[in-house]
Amino acid sequence: MSNAIFEVEHRPGEEVVLRFKSPRFRGLSDPTKQHLRAARKEVLLALRDVLDRAIERAEKPGETPRKKRTKVEVQ
Repeated sequence: MSNAIFEVEHRPGEEVVLRFKSPRFRGLSDPTKQHLRAARKEVLLALRDVLDRAIERAEKPGETPRKKRTKVEVQ
């Protein structure tokens, strides 16, 4: 029995696909159900943070963060 909250599908060079599943907690003890609900909430909060940061970046066109280059002289 899998209690995965979501599935992630990714192939290099393509988009990332998240599939959210309905939780199935039948047959589990109450403490286990509580832990699974709390874990699900934490995952969703983490995804919210990722989405918020992506939205912030999308709202600032032209201000893409770039790595600073350092010139190194070779002798």
